Amino acid sequence: MGLGLRHAAVAFLVAASLSGTACKKEGVFFADLVPRAGKASGNEELRILGSGFRSLGSLEIRVGPNQATNVGVADDETIQFKTPQAREADLGHPLDIFILTNQGRSYVLRGAFTYRRGQADTPAGELQRRL
Repeated sequence: MGLGLRHAAVAFLVAASLSGTACKKEGVFFADLVPRAGKASGNEELRILGSGFRSLGSLEIRVGPNQATNVGVADDETIQFKTPQAREADLGHPLDIFILTNQGRSYVLRGAFTYRRGQADTPAGELQRRL
């Protein structure tokens, strides 16, 4: 069961964008999201890099409006999760990443991730066989 957005009592704007910008709030430092773009079918592993993540406790992560899976704090500098499948409306547009804690805090990484349009879901070898 997810934490639900209703539990996010206080929201912090973490960064207008992670492109070249890092932000520190309440001892938690958000430095980067890797990778910053992915395939529309989802199920790709993303990593949020920074520090102070062990203090966050249990997390729920949303990519835009959709809940990520396999969310976990790998170590004090890395949060890992898998992307959900994109909605058609999300393709090609920067989406916010919402990080919700079981302590009622939330963080927003503004415009941090983009689902690619087009044949980005087709593996390179598959594309070569089709040509």
